Amino acid sequence: MENKTRMEMSTSPFPYDEQQRVLLDPERVRCARETACLSKSQLAGLLGVTPRTIANYENDGAPESQARELSLALDVRPSYFIVHPHDPEIEELSDTQVWFRSVRKSTVRQRKSAVGHGRNALLLFRWVTDHFRLPESDLPVEDGAHMSPREAAYALRGDWGYGENALPDMTALAEAHGIRLFSLPSVGKEVDAFSFVFEGNPYVAVDLQKTAERVRFDIAHEIGHLMMHEPALDELAVSGARRDIESEAHSFAANLLMPERRVKSMISSHAPLNQILEAKRYFKVSAMAMARRAHELGRLSDWDYRAMCSNLTTKGFRSGEPDGIELEQSKIFRFIAKTNQSNGISTTTISEETGLWTDELHDLSFGNLMGVTKKNTDLLSVQDDADSFTKRPELGLRINKGRR
Repeated sequence: MENKTRMEMSTSPFPYDEQQRVLLDPERVRCARETACLSKSQLAGLLGVTPRTIANYENDGAPESQARELSLALDVRPSYFIVHPHDPEIEELSDTQVWFRSVRKSTVRQRKSAVGHGRNALLLFRWVTDHFRLPESDLPVEDGAHMSPREAAYALRGDWGYGENALPDMTALAEAHGIRLFSLPSVGKEVDAFSFVFEGNPYVAVDLQKTAERVRFDIAHEIGHLMMHEPALDELAVSGARRDIESEAHSFAANLLMPERRVKSMISSHAPLNQILEAKRYFKVSAMAMARRAHELGRLSDWDYRAMCSNLTTKGFRSGEPDGIELEQSKIFRFIAKTNQSNGISTTTISEETGLWTDELHDLSFGNLMGVTKKNTDLLSVQDDADSFTKRPELGLRINKGRR
């Protein structure tokens, strides 16, 4: 022992392995797992490790050597797990901060997955705002917090300048007033729609698998949450059990899309089917929503309403919207796609910078950001993925907020 050199005495029995250097952000690992709708045990099975190892990845970070396997298992690029100083802190968005359209018919895991796609939308919108100028939100949220649904809806109609007239394209209208809309990938059917506020900006996720009329109602419903409930989160935490928040948002949407005086001018007492269908086309809502509104306003008795719903169901209006309007499109994402194309910016570039595959970008952007690369044949190393950024031209986006 005395003959050993000092260096030999200090040599660690556990030599440092550069390949095991922790690089991957633990919160991003958790976020990606939740978005993929996987439990820790399920992810462990895919990677051939123990659930405890996954827990360590989500607490302390994962080794760089696992980037490719995590990328394949969780359907993101390796660069997703590298957080840069300007990136939004997407892990701060949780399911407790989100207003869900349909809580009862979705599971906790499905809602966490939906929130995960919302986090992905934050990464996409960060890229967008780095290159484009979006409208700022002008929702009168401070006023709406203590209003009834009817009062809040009419206040917003007044601000938007539409009086008793039918509202135009709800998607474009919401975008023009600073609400950031994105479309939901595969989880949309279960969670329906949801909204949240992040860094002061309102976001609404919509399910494009529904009819155009129902998407319009969902957008209006979520605006109701953003106006009436988001500013009163602390109050609702105490009194929420005594308030039917979903019914309030539904009432807001009905008043916003189908104002009372105009409805009553179009629909008579004991209204026949043709009046309901004519009004539903005018307001661009579903026939079922129009019938319910007529019932709420006393134009259909209880018996009339039941008979009308039965008649509409027979004609296919419960499951669809025969001869309905066309699905509304995002003006913002269409403008971005067109401008990117003219400037030679591919969706693959956005994919590299956000860490999201092109199919996810396509799903989040109302189908506007399309890509041709195949993720399973184009996997990059963590370093290659991080070094692939290129400088792009400064672009500006302005939307006219005036009445169409």
